[in-house]
Amino acid sequence: MSFIKDVSIVGGFRDLVGFLRQSPKERVIPAILALLIPSVIVFIFIIDSKINTAAPEGPKVLYFESWSLDRTDEEILADRWAIQCQKDKFAEERKESMRKLARLSGMDPDEIEREAAARLAARGEVVEEVERPEGLRC
Repeated sequence: MSFIKDVSIVGGFRDLVGFLRQSPKERVIPAILALLIPSVIVFIFIIDSKINTAAPEGPKVLYFESWSLDRTDEEILADRWAIQCQKDKFAEERKESMRKLARLSGMDPDEIEREAAARLAARGEVVEEVERPEGLRC
């Protein structure tokens, strides 16, 4: 371990500078590249370790409601229609976003819907509207 006491960073730097002064110019560029390339690689590893290090999103928790057994049929239907109104609202929002995307892509969403309705009619499939209770407001 006695050789460690003879090591000096300042002395090593002086030796490097002296070597570069004595050596011909053909050695300077390779020496610079020999130091630069590994430095860039180490720098990229350091930067890469800082990117995308956030914790992954946890599992999605779904909750359900618990109802009493003495609910009336009207309360049950009211709850079902409230849920259906939410589903219809989300479906309408999705449909509008798809229409907007179609317009941005240069397509005609009305024509696409007409063609889809014609295909359904040709297959004999009819989309029936479910009769909603009176006074239902979504």
